[in-house]
Amino acid sequence: MASQTKAYASYKRYLIFITVLSTFPALAEKSNYADLKRGDVINVNLDQLLPTQAVISLDEEYYNLGRYAEDLKKMYNDLCRVNGAKGIKKWDKDSNPTDISTYSCQVKQGENIDALPAVIIGPKDGELFLIDHHNILSTFWDMPNGGTSVPITLKVEYNLLGSGDDFWPELLNDHEVWLYNNKGEKIKPSALPQYIGSKQLKHDKYFSLAYFLNGIAYDMPDENKVPYLKLNWSRVLREKMDIGDYNLNNLDEYATALTEAATIITDLESDTVIGKSEKIAKEMGQKSSIDTKALENLLTNEKSTWHYAMAYRLAKKEKATPKNIEDENNNKEDDASNKKESKEKESKKKDKPNSINETDKVKVE
Repeated sequence: MASQTKAYASYKRYLIFITVLSTFPALAEKSNYADLKRGDVINVNLDQLLPTQAVISLDEEYYNLGRYAEDLKKMYNDLCRVNGAKGIKKWDKDSNPTDISTYSCQVKQGENIDALPAVIIGPKDGELFLIDHHNILSTFWDMPNGGTSVPITLKVEYNLLGSGDDFWPELLNDHEVWLYNNKGEKIKPSALPQYIGSKQLKHDKYFSLAYFLNGIAYDMPDENKVPYLKLNWSRVLREKMDIGDYNLNNLDEYATALTEAATIITDLESDTVIGKSEKIAKEMGQKSSIDTKALENLLTNEKSTWHYAMAYRLAKKEKATPKNIEDENNNKEDDASNKKESKEKESKKKDKPNSINETDKVKVE
């Protein structure tokens, strides 16, 4: 059954139908992946995207889902924005996010090309590797009225069709793949999930800390987009604090964790290299001190990202049965168990020769 599912997924990706936007008439005659080049715009469904990271910030998704539960207009506004169409213009109770003909945006989809998620054409025909926007697109996948068939407009970053064994080394050298799991352990490209969405992409709690602290402990750099910026900050936090010390279902404890994380970021020497970015803290937007007003607003304003996320998280936990409450919703015991298991594995590794995958030899530091 598993092999049949995998074969079907590959077949579906191979038969992907690319719809070229009418606002880009120069692409009208292009009908296959070989014709696509950097800057081209395409339409696909969410289930045709392959992630380049194994983790998400589940609390960022909860923030969005909480907003959508309060006001569906916000969902359609996000759909328009992410699809490069600025914002929602018209929708009604019969609108459906899986059918773009049931709602209208302020401009045509793809017109704001800078807002579009980016993909790299993979070495095999039919492969589209997503290199950003994993969190918001996973939200569209996971939301009750969304799913695998939500259409999304994308821009092509590079076409590496036919690159063969050079594909992953090239992505590693360009920092366009994040090969770490939610425990901070390095993984091989073969371990990346086949789909986006929270059932395959696992929650990285340090990633959530970094998400909330944008504008508090660091600012997004204005120039020179940094791939996986929040994930690079999350590696720093993972090295310098233990999220297992906090119960993230407790508002006070989560607030304390955020304060500790913000202090760690702002206290770093400005020339500290951050994560695997090869950039120093100053280049990664580090603030010289915590923006205390912004932190206070995050923790006290009922319309803040954190409050929406926590309200959704706690409501979800309240509805869940003990069997389906996952470790990210629960407690320190799972974290302690994971640490023990990791230490045992490390101990065993010392007694065995190292096995290095060719991809892992690529220098990324």
